[in-house]
Amino acid sequence: MRQRHVAAICGVVGPAVAATAILAATLVDPEFVWTNSALSDTGALPDGRSVTWAFIRSSPQFLVFNGGLILTGVIGLPFSGVLWARSETLFQRLGVAAFGVALVALALVGVFHLPRDPHGAVAITHYLAATVALWLYGTGSALAGRVRRGLVTLWLGIVHLLFWLVWAAALSSGPVPGLAIPETVGAAIFGGWTVATALEELGWTPVVDASHGLGDAS
Repeated sequence: MRQRHVAAICGVVGPAVAATAILAATLVDPEFVWTNSALSDTGALPDGRSVTWAFIRSSPQFLVFNGGLILTGVIGLPFSGVLWARSETLFQRLGVAAFGVALVALALVGVFHLPRDPHGAVAITHYLAATVALWLYGTGSALAGRVRRGLVTLWLGIVHLLFWLVWAAALSSGPVPGLAIPETVGAAIFGGWTVATALEELGWTPVVDASHGLGDAS
């Protein structure tokens, strides 16, 4: 169907927009340091400043980062419809719901830029929902008989959690590291899975499954 095809393309474009916006913001922000900063620092509004054209001209990273996240959330949401249509189990549908929450929270990170409340809450919601989405959708895929795909999806969520645990352990053993690195790893895992699934839906990659071999997973 035409609408489903367009929605699948959104699954490729959304993560591409996010990656471009995040990378561009870190490159143009002179104060950003990967080992000491959080990604959201590039979209922060300094104390005493207002969002004016003069500010945006002097700090383009503010608009690039926050605008990019808002656009990513809006573009990515239609792809949740594709995931729902592909779902065969309750766990997959619950995973799709978590996927939608993750995208809405991502857009809200851009809306509630630093230091606006509830920036921290929506940022945490995004990463938690993204991880839960992978766990649930992966479990559902395995139960539906797509064992290899399900296990890969499930393990991506586990790796994301483990990376954050390693980062948390570093907090208690030395100088406080910046959030940018674990945040980028999480974005790469969630965005990469979304792109891979969208490309599969579009028929641009072969579908390999332990139970079904090569074939259509739609």
